[in-house]
Amino acid sequence: MKIKVLALSLIAAFASSSALAFVALPESGQLRITAQNDVTEDPLWLGFGWSPTSEGYTRAAARVSSVLYDGIDVGNFYDYVFRSDSDNTLLFASRFELLVGEVEVGDLEYEVEINDIFRRGFAGYDVSVGWYFQTGSDFGVSSVAHSNSPRTRPANLADVFDDNVVDFRTDISVEEGNPTTAWYVIKTNATQFDYLANAVSIRQAPSVSGDDPPLRNAMFEGFAPIPAVPEPSEYAMFLAGLGMVGFVARRRMNRI
Repeated sequence: MKIKVLALSLIAAFASSSALAFVALPESGQLRITAQNDVTEDPLWLGFGWSPTSEGYTRAAARVSSVLYDGIDVGNFYDYVFRSDSDNTLLFASRFELLVGEVEVGDLEYEVEINDIFRRGFAGYDVSVGWYFQTGSDFGVSSVAHSNSPRTRPANLADVFDDNVVDFRTDISVEEGNPTTAWYVIKTNATQFDYLANAVSIRQAPSVSGDDPPLRNAMFEGFAPIPAVPEPSEYAMFLAGLGMVGFVARRRMNRI
């Protein structure tokens, strides 16, 4: 499904519209939330003019990774973390910029696409999702799910729930005029993060024949939530509690 860019007239018409809400990812039943071509009907769109900084978040970290398919640098993955000014929780926002239309492998030439962007490390956290434009030519999310089931051809696999994985399905292609994603955002209740190996992967679904184009996968580092580290005062309370348990146990032993 293609989510085409907003025309300038549509942008102007909705310039004053308010931001919409993040959508919590289902954990059972129908797992995948599908976007709509009309952004005003799209449950995943956060609204014209939306940005983390305009909604009370401060950028905490940013990285840009070069992505390789078949050993060829095909584009850049922008990975940002934003922290809420009110409750310290984190947003993870990413954007992919495809710079190559085709690649040569041996004597063959294949079109390059990005069909799935997988974010890992979200097991045990509250997760909701949305997307917003950076420029008028950005490509929105096609669908998203808590799932490790990638896009296939001609039919997609049934989604399998995976609490650790958020799968943003997209259709990025220089040849088709959709070279850059919008910002795909994951809102969490996490308060700590790190830059972890294999936290992100992208995937190009193979053709029906399986070889034109072939299946491509690329896995690389990215930001992901991590458990909060207890404060020194919390350690002190924990040790004091252990000491009290030991004291009570010794008193009981002395009474026997």
